[in-house]
Amino acid sequence: MATVFMKWLETRPRDYARGIRLLTLGRLARLHTKIAERWIQPGERVLDLGCGTGDLVLQMAARGAAVTALDVSAPMLAEAKRCLEEAGFADRVRWVCSDAAMLEERFEPESFETVVASLLLSELPGQARLQVLRQIQRILAPDGRLILVDEVRPRQPVAAVLYLFLRIPLCVLTWLLTRTTTHPLRDLERMLDQAGFRVNRCESILWGSLLMMVADAKEVPPGQGQTLPVLGRLQHRVDLRTLALDLWGLFLRILPPYPKVESGLYQLGNPGRESPVLATGNFDLTVRRLIAPLDGRVDAWVLVVNSSGINVWCAAGGGFLTAERVIGAIHASGLESYLRRKCLILPQLCANGVDGWKIRRETGWEVHWGPVRAADIPAYLRAELQKTDSMRWVRFPMRDRLEMMAVTLGFYGLLILLPVAVFWPLLFRPVLLSLVGLSTFYAIAMPWLPGRDGLAKSLPLAVISLLGLGLYTWLVDPAPASSIFARGIGLAGLSVFVAAELQGMSPLMRGEQANWGWEAVIGAALGLAYWLVPRVFGWR
Repeated sequence: MATVFMKWLETRPRDYARGIRLLTLGRLARLHTKIAERWIQPGERVLDLGCGTGDLVLQMAARGAAVTALDVSAPMLAEAKRCLEEAGFADRVRWVCSDAAMLEERFEPESFETVVASLLLSELPGQARLQVLRQIQRILAPDGRLILVDEVRPRQPVAAVLYLFLRIPLCVLTWLLTRTTTHPLRDLERMLDQAGFRVNRCESILWGSLLMMVADAKEVPPGQGQTLPVLGRLQHRVDLRTLALDLWGLFLRILPPYPKVESGLYQLGNPGRESPVLATGNFDLTVRRLIAPLDGRVDAWVLVVNSSGINVWCAAGGGFLTAERVIGAIHASGLESYLRRKCLILPQLCANGVDGWKIRRETGWEVHWGPVRAADIPAYLRAELQKTDSMRWVRFPMRDRLEMMAVTLGFYGLLILLPVAVFWPLLFRPVLLSLVGLSTFYAIAMPWLPGRDGLAKSLPLAVISLLGLGLYTWLVDPAPASSIFARGIGLAGLSVFVAAELQGMSPLMRGEQANWGWEAVIGAALGLAYWLVPRVFGWR
C-alpha cells in the first residue's frame, strides 16, 4: 500500500502539463506562442532545454526550425514525441534524454543559434543553475541568444502580496490534482550576469511572477567561476530541529513534504584534492545518518544528489536517483577540474537504479560501491576501498524492523484508523490495539516466522493471532460464537495485511506490490466467509 501511495505521487507527463497550466493560469502557453512567432526562424538551430511535453517544440518545429528537444524524463520525451508525430513534425526534431548539467558532453561548442529554457532553472538545485547557464553560453553560436521563461518572486510589495494570495491555494489545488508544483526564483537577472549573459529584453506577467528574458552572451572575465561552489560543512548535531525531523520521520516518513537538504557539494572534515567523494541523496534523514558516524573521523567531499527528498534505495528503484542525476551533480560541483584523483563512492543500496558503468564512461571517474552501512566507511577508506563480506551484506536487525514498523503504522493510522474512527467509532480501540500488537509482534518475530516473503509469513502470523484470540476469549472475555467469529475474521485480515505490506519496508524482500493479487483474493474470501457463515449458522 505504501508503494501505491508513492506511485500516486509520481508525476505523469499529462498531469505535469495540466498542473503547469493551472499554476500559470494558462499564460505560459501564450509566452510560448510569442517566442515561436517573434524569435524563431526557419532553419534556425534551436535547443529546447527541459522541453516537457513539447508544446513549444511543436510550435518551433512548425516554424521550420531545426529543433533539439532535451529533457531528463524519458516519459516526458515520449509524450512530446507522440504529440509531434500526431502533428506530422517529429522528423524535424532531435530527441535527447539527458540531465541539463551535461550539455557540454552532449553538444559541440556553438551548436545552436537559440537556446530556450522554460521553467527549467526553477526545477534545478541552486548550485546547478549557474553551471547550466555557463554551459549554455559555451554551446551558443556567436550572436546567439538565450530565451528564459521562469517563475520568480515579485519584488514590489503589493505584487508580492497578490502573488502569495493567489499562489498558495493554486499550489495546493495543483498538487492535489497533478502532484506538480514549481519553485520560484530569486535574483534571476543577477544569476544571468554571473553566468556571462546580458539581458536585452524582459517581459513579465501575473504581477511580475512570470518572466520572459532574452539575453546574449558577454565576455566572461578570466578565472570567473573557478572556485568550488561549496554549500557548507556538514557536522553531526542534535537539536530541536533534528529531533522534530526524527519524530516526523518515525511515524510519517511516507507522507510529504519530505525534509530535504539542498543538493550540491559539501565538506566533511577538511577534504583536499586527493579526498574521495561520497555521493548520497538529498533526503534529510539520509544525509544526517551518513554524517553521524563519519564526523570527526573522515575527510571527504559529500555530493548531495537531487533524489526528490527520497532515501537512496527507494529513489533509485523509483527512478528519482539515476546515473544522469549523479553525472549532472558531478559537473555542477566543479570537482572535475579541482581533484587530482576523481574517486566517487556511491551507496550500495542505490545500485538497483544507478548505472555505475555509465557514470564511468561519461565522466572518466573511478566509481566504487561503498559499504551498506555508513559506520563501515572509515574502515573501508583505510582499506583502500576494499570491502569485506560483512560490509556487503544487507541486514535487517530488530532496531530497523521496529523503526520501519513505526513508519508503516504512521501511514496505516491515516489509511485505516481515521475512517474507522469516523464511521465505526466503537471499533476504533480494538482495531488500534490489534494493528499495533500485530505489527510489533511481526517486526520482532519476522526472522523466525516461516516463509520467504510477507504473504507466506502472514499465514503463521494469522494462526498465532487466532490462538491469542482464543486465549483472550477463554481467560478474559467469553463471548458468543458470532462475536468470536467476527473477531477472528478481522484478525486474520489484519494479519495478512500487516505481513504482506510490511514486506515493502524490508530490504530483504521484494516489493509488496507482488502480493496485491493474493491479498485481494484472500480479502474477498474472508469477506465472503464473514457474510455467509453467520447466515448458515443462523447468527443473523
